[in-house]
Amino acid sequence: MNPHTSSWDSNVLDGQLHRNVTKYSNFLQKLSTSSQVDKLSQLIKRERSEQLQSLDQFIEEAQTKHNSAIRKLELQRTDLTSTLSQYHSAVSVISDSNVVAKTINYDISTIDVEDKLIKKTLDFVSHVKKLKNNISVVHGALESKNYILAAKSIQEIRNVPKEILESEFAKKTVPSSEIPEEPSVLLDIWCEQFSELLRTNFLNAAKSQDVQQLTMMFKMFPMVGQDSLGLDLYSKYVCDIIAEESRKVVTGDIKKNGVFARALFHLFRIVSTIINDHSKIISSCYGVNHMIHVMEKVEKEADLQGGLVLDMFTETRKVDRFVKEITEWFSKRESIDNQDEKNNIDSDDDTRYDSDDINDNEENNSTVIGANELSNLVNEFSEMLKTWSMYAKFFSARWYEFSNIKDVDCLVPPPPILDGRFTLKLKNDNVATNFETLIMFSLNKAFTKSLLLEELPSLNNLITLKSVKHDEVSSYPISSVLEDTALLIRENLMLTVNTGQYQIFSHFLDQLAKFYQNEFLVKFLQSKFKNLQPKLTVSLALKKYVPTGASPSNSNVNSRGISPSITESYASAKLSQLGFNFRGAAANALTNFQTNLQSVVSDEEAVLAFHHFLIYINTLSLSRRFVHKLLSIEILTERPNLLRCNFPFEDNAQQLITKVNACEDLMVKQNNKLQKWAVKFLFENIVSKRIRTITTNCFINGNDNNYVSGADDFEVMPGMNEFVKKWKQNMIPFQNILYDDAYTELLTLIVEYIIKIVEQRIWLLKVNELGATKLDRELSLFIQTICWFNYTLREKFTRLTQIVLILGFDDDNFDVTTGDIKEELVSSIKWVLSPQDRIEARNLKIDKRQ
Repeated sequence: MNPHTSSWDSNVLDGQLHRNVTKYSNFLQKLSTSSQVDKLSQLIKRERSEQLQSLDQFIEEAQTKHNSAIRKLELQRTDLTSTLSQYHSAVSVISDSNVVAKTINYDISTIDVEDKLIKKTLDFVSHVKKLKNNISVVHGALESKNYILAAKSIQEIRNVPKEILESEFAKKTVPSSEIPEEPSVLLDIWCEQFSELLRTNFLNAAKSQDVQQLTMMFKMFPMVGQDSLGLDLYSKYVCDIIAEESRKVVTGDIKKNGVFARALFHLFRIVSTIINDHSKIISSCYGVNHMIHVMEKVEKEADLQGGLVLDMFTETRKVDRFVKEITEWFSKRESIDNQDEKNNIDSDDDTRYDSDDINDNEENNSTVIGANELSNLVNEFSEMLKTWSMYAKFFSARWYEFSNIKDVDCLVPPPPILDGRFTLKLKNDNVATNFETLIMFSLNKAFTKSLLLEELPSLNNLITLKSVKHDEVSSYPISSVLEDTALLIRENLMLTVNTGQYQIFSHFLDQLAKFYQNEFLVKFLQSKFKNLQPKLTVSLALKKYVPTGASPSNSNVNSRGISPSITESYASAKLSQLGFNFRGAAANALTNFQTNLQSVVSDEEAVLAFHHFLIYINTLSLSRRFVHKLLSIEILTERPNLLRCNFPFEDNAQQLITKVNACEDLMVKQNNKLQKWAVKFLFENIVSKRIRTITTNCFINGNDNNYVSGADDFEVMPGMNEFVKKWKQNMIPFQNILYDDAYTELLTLIVEYIIKIVEQRIWLLKVNELGATKLDRELSLFIQTICWFNYTLREKFTRLTQIVLILGFDDDNFDVTTGDIKEELVSSIKWVLSPQDRIEARNLKIDKRQ
């Protein structure tokens, strides 16, 4: 067969036979001669021969494959027969093993049952034997009064299972001729007798203060099943100790300062010590869960004794009387303030908070309670509340520890604290309200005193053309009242925080914000500003204060650099208003003859008033820093766990943290309002005129608004050099005196004012190309002189700098059609100028191409 000839099965699958038949049919239709028939016959024979050969080959190959497959199947059958044989053998072995295993399991189960029965019998016999031996031991120990041995044996008898103790076997085998009673009956008799014996011995040991005997008796109560009796006796014993120790402390000199705070502290320290030390004995002998029972009993006695101490404190220190008088004083003061406010509104006169008012207030305060007595009372009151808070926290933590309650999300006062008599007494007797009244009166009283003792520093050493570097905040000139007020607020904050009472500290923060706004900002600082306003005139300059008849070198009047007190300055002002200003009469007649006199205030009085005005602005500005330090830094930042330690219950600490931040925000907000007003007054009435004067010659290069520069005058900038000189002369003293925040606020107003002036001037200029370059240099120097490194203020000049930038562009940078700059420049810079502004700015150039 031709190797290229397809196999028979391939031809069949490929349809070759069908094609051949079709071909033959076509040839038959075309036959016309015999020779064609012969050729067709030969073709058919040849192809038939080929097909037969292919078929034989296919059959041969198929037969070979079939025989091979049969041989493989035979081999697999042989392997399967072997496997089946092995499987049957294994099944037989497993079946035999199963029979053996069942037999073994039955034997083991039988042995286990017998073993359990034997052990049960052994345990029963052992318990009976132990019961008989312990009964004998107890009988002998009671006769020899060996109570410890007897109690231990009774405890072992009580540990015998009840079914064994009351079994028939025990009833028959345990009793003897010497001890004929049944075990269960005998145990009840002994427990009852032993309980009474222990009770008697415990009470006798308590009377004789025999701690060793007392402890021994206390340990034996649970051995005889009298846990409750032992705990009750122990609780009563401890309560007696607490009451006795409380009487010892309170019976001392009750007039001595702090005696009640020490008494309460000693009382709760005893209770805490008892809970700590005796919990070990109770836990080991009775179980830790029994501590709850003892703590409830002890807390009732602690509440009782603590209430007595609080009552004695309230009565001895006359708290109720003082609170009543202080409340009346606050009411009277509020009515007077309301009347004054009404009168001021009707008469359109400024409220004055001068020395006369302060003296009147001080006199009224002294009729209520003395300063030392008030301070001692508040401190002792705070210590007592602090002691209670510390004890409540300790008691609550130990309560949950002994209750085996773990992973408490937030500490909650347990019932003995929450519903205790001392807690209810604090609420019913308005203790928190009384303390709040005392603390606010103390703050107001001390603040009034600080107003009387106010001192203002001299500014003369800061009024210089040389910049003064302030290394510390305290080097800035401020009123002494601010420092005193900060100390007072800090002291009272600590007193209220230390109480650990959420209500007290929360209410104090509310009252503190009101006090800061009403007393410090309005009645003190705002009144000072308003009283100084009439003395500040537009022509007033910031210069050194030299009192009449004193040389400039002796202008500071004392070692602390304090200028004459504010009270003296006000007194001199009043004298001048009444015509007693002798220096003013001569000076005005000879040197300052004017038709428009500056009221009746002398020049040195006006200068002093100006100094004081700046000092009070500093006081305002720095008071924000003091408030932030007192509230956020000292309470929250430097001591982050202060509130959480003092206010551990529930989420009180987090609520107070939020309230501290809110209190600070409110105080700073009110402070900022007054500071903005004061700085704005300073700017509008004194600074703005000088700023307009020193900027008069700026950005002027010739006449008629022409800013055409040539090579000869390009480097000449007399107007700008003059501005730099005068700016330093006028502003360096302000920078030396004012705190950064206040100076920045003043500088912001100046910048906004200057920008309006300069922009109006630039829009009127006619500039050539060289003039534009010179204008850019002058503007850069101008901005640098004013802002220095304050980049926030520099951004306010963006509009001016962009106008000058437009003037410096080449003509090729502008679109001929629109007149505006080309698109690529528009997208490359963040413009604040509108397209029309840019077109107008370009039109300022006189040498541009049309």
